[in-house]
Amino acid sequence: MAVPGTMGRVLFVDLETRELRVETPPDEAYQQYLGGYGLGAWYLYRLQRPKVDPLGPENWLGFFGGLLTGTPAITGNRYVVVGKSPKTGGWGDANSGGEFGPAMKAAGFDAVLFRGVSAAPVYLLLQDGRAELVPADGWWGLDTNELEERVQQQYGSAARAASIGPPGERKALLACVINDRGRAAGRSGLGAVMGSKRLKAIVAVGNQTPSVADPDGLRSALQRYREFMRQQGVFQVLHQYGTAGLTAGSVASADCPIKNWAGSPADFPTASKISDDSVLAIQRRKYACWRCPIGCGGETEVETGPFASKGHKPEYETLGSFGAMLLNDDLASINRCNEICNRAGLDTISTGCTVAFAFECYEKGILTDADTGGLKLTWGNAEAIVQLTEQIARGEGFGRVLQDGAKAAAERIGRGAEQYAMHIGGEEVPMHDPRLSPGLAASYKMDATPGRHTQMSAWTVEAQFAPPGLVTEQFDKYKYTGKGQIHRRVSNHHHASSAAGMCIFAWCVLPPECLPDVLTCVTGRKYTLEEIDRIGARIAALRIAFNLREGVRNIDIKIPGRVVGDPPLKDGPVAGVTVDVDTQVREYLEAMGWDPATGVPKKETLLELGLDFAAADLHGK
Repeated sequence: MAVPGTMGRVLFVDLETRELRVETPPDEAYQQYLGGYGLGAWYLYRLQRPKVDPLGPENWLGFFGGLLTGTPAITGNRYVVVGKSPKTGGWGDANSGGEFGPAMKAAGFDAVLFRGVSAAPVYLLLQDGRAELVPADGWWGLDTNELEERVQQQYGSAARAASIGPPGERKALLACVINDRGRAAGRSGLGAVMGSKRLKAIVAVGNQTPSVADPDGLRSALQRYREFMRQQGVFQVLHQYGTAGLTAGSVASADCPIKNWAGSPADFPTASKISDDSVLAIQRRKYACWRCPIGCGGETEVETGPFASKGHKPEYETLGSFGAMLLNDDLASINRCNEICNRAGLDTISTGCTVAFAFECYEKGILTDADTGGLKLTWGNAEAIVQLTEQIARGEGFGRVLQDGAKAAAERIGRGAEQYAMHIGGEEVPMHDPRLSPGLAASYKMDATPGRHTQMSAWTVEAQFAPPGLVTEQFDKYKYTGKGQIHRRVSNHHHASSAAGMCIFAWCVLPPECLPDVLTCVTGRKYTLEEIDRIGARIAALRIAFNLREGVRNIDIKIPGRVVGDPPLKDGPVAGVTVDVDTQVREYLEAMGWDPATGVPKKETLLELGLDFAAADLHGK
């Protein structure tokens, strides 16, 4: 009998031999890793030998729902894609909402793992507990919207797909996985991994439902927690505006980076044009992921002008990367870039940041019109921004130089371009500034997926974004000592929440005890906050062990000086700030039981967490 909350089935697909095999994971694996990237790390670490080519046949690619995905739990709609990242060379994961995660469970599967390379393009059909590889010749080359139209024409309106567009097909490293016409598993370059396997899509159709151990208890708990979350200010902003409601305030406070991380709010005084009510003016319909009470999404339309388009409402990260980073206050152009990226299957954060990198290279004379094919890459030039984004999507013109991200583009361009490539370990930096929330620096450097704003630490307390009551200590954010235990507590709790399939926006507006309470009701197994912390520590250690086995030491990863105020800005809210990264990292490592000199989890820590197999790899038997 399956663990309540799960289907008890993981599918293994060998794309070379076309063998499909179903396995039931041990109960303990579900209970100790909670699904998502927790269970994904448990599988990949044990299945995959070190140092494989991330775009080769031996790299496993996994799609995992969480233990709460597809259940009535608040925002139980997330799924995660996992694999070795071709951008960082280490652990890669990318999280998405919408309806695909619950649909995969409704089709009868908690997860799917792929290895090998198909001889010809295929898609995987999951339907009512059955699985089949289907030729995708007629689908190869379609954008993600076109593919979803084909899927629903063929399999019905309830069918859902996770797919790649043409950039993924040609293994461009900016490629991501798209579902629900604009929900993106956006980071780590895993769309390129999917394309390397000639896997166009996963299609999920079915009406199965995971069981719940205590439905009455769950119903009561959810009623209580929904009432709680509706009282939170962050909930109200997200419910009304979505993340677009954060843009102008983030620019004004210097949370949002400006002009490729070199500017201050004074350089972008018109941020209100791409924020809150301005964005609502082009919204035609609100949108919510599967059974989500927050409903932060929307569908937009710009009917006239050179950038006429319609699609998903641009998120804060997209508004930042295609707006503030480029001094671009033309909302219609950002909406158009968002739609280009969603249809093509491009990570909007990395694409916008890579375009900003190119604009600064043009400003500094490293790039000329001869390099760009005549495009005038001048700050705020909306037409050039859109044209360059289209070139990246098509893999044409100067876009072909940029399609693998800022790090690869800088290496191709040379001539000193690397100093303007704002990446951490190969991943473009998201739209939150450590100079305002210094705890971000430790997260950006030390999470197994570097440069990720969706990995939590003390920075969420500094930014007033942590679950109410999780951290009660008062501290000065610019006093760098004393935050290690806070980083540990917040990041461990979030690792468990994310693995379980809960959305980050629910995580930040619910009290910390919500997660163990709901897991207890769903599974029938008693969870406590102490156990949640232990699960998060286990997941964190195993993901970092994956990196270490690949030869990636996070402690050696460099953060660009600009990102941490070296040299500091001369004006604006964070003028004069230089972040002490080393102290924060050292104290976090000590709090986690990892060696502060090497970043390697200590043997006794791994053994205490039940990671004997990782201890043997990192420390010997």
